[in-house]
Amino acid sequence: MPLQLPNLDDRTYDDLMQEALGLLPTYGTDWTNYNPSDPGITLIEMFAYLTEILIYRLDRVTDANKQAFLNLITGVKRDEVLDSQTLNDEIRSAILKLRQSDRAVTSADFERWALNVEGIARVKCLPRRNLVSENPRVPEDRPGSVSVIIVPRSTTPLAELIQAVVDILRPRSLLTTKVHVVGPRFAKFRVQVKLHLRPDAEESKVKERAIAALEAMFAPTPENAPGWPFGRDIYVSEIYELLDRVEGVDFVKPRFQGNQRLPEVVPSNDLEGYRRQINRNNELVALKLDASELVQYQSQPSDIEVVRPTRQSLSEQVRGGPV
Repeated sequence: MPLQLPNLDDRTYDDLMQEALGLLPTYGTDWTNYNPSDPGITLIEMFAYLTEILIYRLDRVTDANKQAFLNLITGVKRDEVLDSQTLNDEIRSAILKLRQSDRAVTSADFERWALNVEGIARVKCLPRRNLVSENPRVPEDRPGSVSVIIVPRSTTPLAELIQAVVDILRPRSLLTTKVHVVGPRFAKFRVQVKLHLRPDAEESKVKERAIAALEAMFAPTPENAPGWPFGRDIYVSEIYELLDRVEGVDFVKPRFQGNQRLPEVVPSNDLEGYRRQINRNNELVALKLDASELVQYQSQPSDIEVVRPTRQSLSEQVRGGPV
């Protein structure tokens, strides 16, 4: 059922006459005879009548006008005159096509089109960046450039996926847009903490669960979760929160080497010390990431230390510990 068009102007002949007569004292101070016998009033009545006719026609859109506007939108000129039902169907189809995006303008557009390529798990679009040529440590503002980062899901070679994304994006992007498609950049890191177990926990299983929880949290292509966001910093507090929920863990504490406290999150590359964010107590708060980077947890068995609570006699528990 077509929508009812609203009246663009609902003034009647009487409304127009009253409006015109109300303006006479302002614009015609010498005009005092408002009777129908006055020639000026006769002209006003004629103009009010013609105006009412124009308003009536304005509120009516004929099928011919609709078809002319439809031809303008679709770019298809139809010489034959369509009946009302066919015309309404054509209009509905044209409106639905207009709502379908066939261009890549916003970041969401680039990501949506790139995900249409089979074998891609995740996509991130960064406007005003050229990730092909820039130094990862020194991001540059590049107006007119758009970088699209793709994370493969299958064993398809990365070069083939990049070319497929380029082929689908370039025809849909704006004329002056430079599209750059690259693979993911990974910030690799390790976690070194001490896990204090509950009395009934098994050391080997708790350690396996802890490593599995870290791998699942930072997996670049998780199956049932959105994954760690691009460019999101790794906060030490979130590591503590995650490991504290692992079955069999009583609490989590930092590791020490002699009297020196070891950082809980460590970049795998020693040259990436610039990532460390330290508080005023010289304690690690987070590892910083660029907006183009994903994280990759690298497990080393010696990084996670598991400590079982020592048994105490009843007398020691009363005294609060051994003398």
